[in-house]
Amino acid sequence: MSGTELRAVLDALLEYGVDDPDILRDLLEAVLVVGQGLELDRALQRIVEVAVGVVDARYGALGVRGPDGGLSEFVYTGITPVERARMGALPVGRGVLGVLMDDPHVLRIPDLAKHPASVGFPPNHPPMTTFLGAPIIIRGSIFGRIYLTEKRGGAQFSELDETLIAVLAVAAGIAVDNAQLFERARTRHRWMQILARRGSEPLAGIALSDTLSRMCSDVAELVNAVDVYLITGEQGDRSVAGATRTGLDLSRLTLPAGTGLSVVPIEEIDSELSRSGAGWATVQPLHRASGAFGWLLITAREKTFWEDEEIAGLAGVAEVASLAIVYAEQQQVARDLEVLEDRHRIARDLHDHVIQRLFAIGMSIQTMQARSAAQPGTTDEATTARLEQVMTDLDRTIAQIRTSIFDLQTVSDHHDTSTLRRRVLDIVSELSVHAPIAPSVQFIGPVDTVVPDALGPHIDAVLREGLSNALRHAHAEHISVSVSADDVLTVKIEDDGVGIAKDVNYRGLDNLTRRAEECDGVFDIHTAPRRRDGRGGGTTLTWSVPLAEG
Repeated sequence: MSGTELRAVLDALLEYGVDDPDILRDLLEAVLVVGQGLELDRALQRIVEVAVGVVDARYGALGVRGPDGGLSEFVYTGITPVERARMGALPVGRGVLGVLMDDPHVLRIPDLAKHPASVGFPPNHPPMTTFLGAPIIIRGSIFGRIYLTEKRGGAQFSELDETLIAVLAVAAGIAVDNAQLFERARTRHRWMQILARRGSEPLAGIALSDTLSRMCSDVAELVNAVDVYLITGEQGDRSVAGATRTGLDLSRLTLPAGTGLSVVPIEEIDSELSRSGAGWATVQPLHRASGAFGWLLITAREKTFWEDEEIAGLAGVAEVASLAIVYAEQQQVARDLEVLEDRHRIARDLHDHVIQRLFAIGMSIQTMQARSAAQPGTTDEATTARLEQVMTDLDRTIAQIRTSIFDLQTVSDHHDTSTLRRRVLDIVSELSVHAPIAPSVQFIGPVDTVVPDALGPHIDAVLREGLSNALRHAHAEHISVSVSADDVLTVKIEDDGVGIAKDVNYRGLDNLTRRAEECDGVFDIHTAPRRRDGRGGGTTLTWSVPLAEG
């Protein structure tokens, strides 16, 4: 109510002869009581109770105008708990109450039942005839209305009552405005506490999952949500980065498009999210430089409207969560680079020192072999065979070290995952992670450049089938994997185990034969049982296909 309107109300008090000190004292006390405290809910209840006393009404209520024009809140006095239990649902803004919600004037009605907008009372509602209503206006907008019925003694509400309630409505508007300002300030403070507390955790070294889960719990408590989730990823490949509830598959959620906050019925996203009466979902996107990459998802029972402070708070939480996720990714990249740099140093030392020394040893042995060949009879056959075996072992060791150098120079799951070498090493590592022995791997030729991508699935199948059989059934002490490429791609898996029994039929090996035939290649199995002395035996699987000429 403006200053002009307030003066008009005060003039009306004089016009109706309200110079009785008792009345003025009671009115002043009522105004002072209404203005006490800053809790909005208590203020609304206090306004109703004071208004009933000022005009000597039996029943009083205050309806808060919702965003849709109806009643978003309804407080009352004068009705006993027993009467309330029999009445059923509270008014929602239909009939006289709904019409008056948009009327900025004080209104007296001698008989509610005769008003054109009356829709009657629900069953078991106390009888009400006389009516007095006054708007609570805050900053030019109607916040709600005070409703008073049944003046005691059977009389109708008077013009004096109308004037008194108008003065009280002005005081109520000021009190409610102050309470709302206090609530907004407190809400902003609580959002800022969340942002400050959780925003500093990544810098303190706290795990990202812990930070995001705590942030979800904070938001759920602040907005009285059922569940809160932080979701990242694309459609069909989404993951939960933080949540107040675990165990749900949220990979295929249907999330609303757009860059701002959205409120939708929960069924439009996923009915599985509905629990504890949750019927609405609020979605706040997470953004990074390339665009939206995640969402803050809040489920609630009745939350279709968000105050400006809440919208700003959710946007702040989304921003802090986005920064925390991006910071964690950058930290992981930095750690990977540090590990990779250390691996490069180790790989360089292996290449520059270990391999060179092995070459020197191999050349010395070759010199001894050449000298023995030039002077027949100086070296027995056993020694010659042993020297040849040592040379073979040295060649294999050098090949294995070269493979290890390549493995050191890449980081699994982060770099070079598209190369054939990396794929082979990852598969071998995956299959042998719980095995008692570690297969050796060697590459011969330009396997990363001449092998077409179309052969990738076939090579994967050969490695998985052959290596799985060797690890599970061969009881071998040594297993080796070799991938070579020149005019022909050859994948060879060797073990020194018990061999494959003749009466065993492995369907997977038949599949490898068909795969080879599809590529105009061959698949060969050479197996022999281990001798009684424990030597010899084993299985060699060879899968070969021609490579197209470049």
